[in-house]
Amino acid sequence: MQQFSLLLESEAEARAVMARLWDKMKVRGEIQMVPMAVEGRTAYKLDVITEKDLTPAQLEKLPGKRLS
Repeated sequence: MQQFSLLLESEAEARAVMARLWDKMKVRGEIQMVPMAVEGRTAYKLDVITEKDLTPAQLEKLPGKRLS
């Protein structure tokens, strides 16, 4: 099991990452999208808990800023 969070610029980008995790990487577990106010704009945080561990290379390919 693995847990991490990503900060993304838009809802569309967050939804695209969610689709990539589910469809292409076959990640199963929990993904939560949370809107956040960051420097006067809305950004989206994805909290991900996976049953399948992703490699460091897979994590680096994901867009956004890794928070944890």
